Amino acid sequence: MVAAEATIAWSADHWATANKSDTMNRTGLNLWFADLATKDLPDGSVVEFTFFWEDTQRWKGRNRQIDIEQL
Repeated sequence: MVAAEATIAWSADHWATANKSDTMNRTGLNLWFADLATKDLPDGSVVEFTFFWEDTQRWKGRNRQIDIEQL
């Protein structure tokens, strides 16, 4: 969750392909969230992502990553 509206650009193949997911607002919490379509990714995948902030029309300028592991 983030504190402002954003589009999340993300990839699970080192940016060979890119996906975009828009955030949705949770008004009761005043936070924004997005569900990334990672359900079918194999265990051990790495998802890289960054934010495009809608209010300022700027990229975060930094990538983050998460490792996918089955529970």
